[in-house]
Amino acid sequence: MESDSVSELFPLFNTATPETIEWFLSVSEKQNYPPNSLLVSKEDWGKDVIFIVSGWVNICALSRDQEITLDILAEGDYFGEIAVLDDFPPLTRVIALSEVELLKISAQRFLQLLFKDPLLQHRMLQLTIQRVRHLYRRLKSSSQSTERILIKTLMDLGKRYGKTTDRGIEILKVPTPCLASMIGVDAIAIETMLEKLRKNNLIEIDNNNQTLSLPSLKQLQHFSKQL
Repeated sequence: MESDSVSELFPLFNTATPETIEWFLSVSEKQNYPPNSLLVSKEDWGKDVIFIVSGWVNICALSRDQEITLDILAEGDYFGEIAVLDDFPPLTRVIALSEVELLKISAQRFLQLLFKDPLLQHRMLQLTIQRVRHLYRRLKSSSQSTERILIKTLMDLGKRYGKTTDRGIEILKVPTPCLASMIGVDAIAIETMLEKLRKNNLIEIDNNNQTLSLPSLKQLQHFSKQL
C-alpha cells in the first residue's frame, strides 16, 4: 500500500507527515477475512488498533442471548483505539459483514505512532468528537418512528461510507438482523419498510451483489420528513 493512498483512504492520516505514514505501514500487518469471520473477540480488545482498508464490519454485543448491533463501520474507518488508550476493554466483538481487508497495528506501536506526530493526536481527537456527536444524534433520534430511524441509518451509512455510482450512492445491503437490532424492531418490520422504500424508488437492492443504492439522498430525506 502506498503512502498517498493511506492519507486518501483514512481521514485519520489527513494531516500526518509522510514519515509517519511510512512508519505506520512498516509496523502494521495486512490481513484478509471472509464474511462472517470473528475479527475481534471480547478478550482481544486492547491488543491492536485495526484499520479497515476495504469491506464492512459489525460492532456487536450480546444482550440476553441476543446479538445487538452497536455500529457498522466500513472502508476508511478504524476501531480499537479506545481500548488501547483507556485500558478498559468493551464487552463487544467485531464480525465481518463482507470480505474485509484490514491493517492491524499493535497497541504499543500505535501509542508510539501518536507520540511521533502531534498532528495525528489532534486529528484523532477531532474524529473522536465526531463519533461522539454521531452517537448523540442516534440517541436523540430514538424517539422518532422506526421507519424514519431506518431512513436516517441508511442515509448515514451512505454519507459515511457510500460510493457514488450511476445508480446513486451504493452501500452494503446490511443483513436484516443487524438493522433490526440497531433500530430495535423485528426483522420482518425491517423487510416491510425496505420494500416500501423500494416501491417508492427511494432505494435499489441488488441481491446478487449484496448492495443497496440510494438514488437521491434529497428525495429520501424529503420522504422521511413526511412520516
